[in-house]
Amino acid sequence: MQPLKGKKGLITGIANNQSIAFGCAQVCREQGAELAVTYLNEKAKKHVKPLAQGLEINDSLLLPLDVTKEGELETVFEEISNQWGELDFVLHAMASATKEMTNSRLIEVKLDDFNFAMQVSCYSFLAMARLSEPLLKKTQGSLITMTYLGGQRVMENYHFMGPMKSALESCVQYLASELGKDNIRVHAISAGAMQTRAASGINDFAGLLTTTKARAPLQRLCEPKEVGELMAFLSGPNSRGMTGGIHYVDGGYNIMG
Repeated sequence: MQPLKGKKGLITGIANNQSIAFGCAQVCREQGAELAVTYLNEKAKKHVKPLAQGLEINDSLLLPLDVTKEGELETVFEEISNQWGELDFVLHAMASATKEMTNSRLIEVKLDDFNFAMQVSCYSFLAMARLSEPLLKKTQGSLITMTYLGGQRVMENYHFMGPMKSALESCVQYLASELGKDNIRVHAISAGAMQTRAASGINDFAGLLTTTKARAPLQRLCEPKEVGELMAFLSGPNSRGMTGGIHYVDGGYNIMG
């Protein structure tokens, strides 16, 4: 069964084979979707290109994307529009902060550093929504982003990213309200802690993994492809009555007191 057969989607945020975004891409391809994927820079391309080839993605749909560089996001959507003319789903899976932020208390974060983190982690989602709107409107498609429980609760060592994820989750709800008239659905997936390159920058991340495994009702860590299963469902026709939600794939960790 291939519920995404004939669907076309953009996956951003793949860094390597451990990336949550790659797990999502794998499931979407298994379910029949055609994909375009992005890479951050030439260094990242060396890791992403073999993964894209393994997913049988056309080289013309392996696209550079650094959202802090003027024009790159527009170029991605221009290329997709030229090749496909429409989109069924978009996955926004990116977040970043400066090295200075990782060693600072939140109260000490400088404005330039805060703005950089907000641009990459949150505003880029709004920009993707704006550029993808005419393409998603044609298919009544889905716009999906990745978040974490630290946007709703204080999580140890997650301090500077918490406000970014809080803002991102609020954007999900307001975009769902704005785009719903055209049957464009907007979702956030809140994945539990798992061993990815992006998460490795969190101080004492090994401790967070241990705590998550011990406290989650399922008593284990989730895997990127499990996130991908939900992402594929939210991208397909069987979720057409859903929008604006924060959906958890964390072994139940979010329910614990």
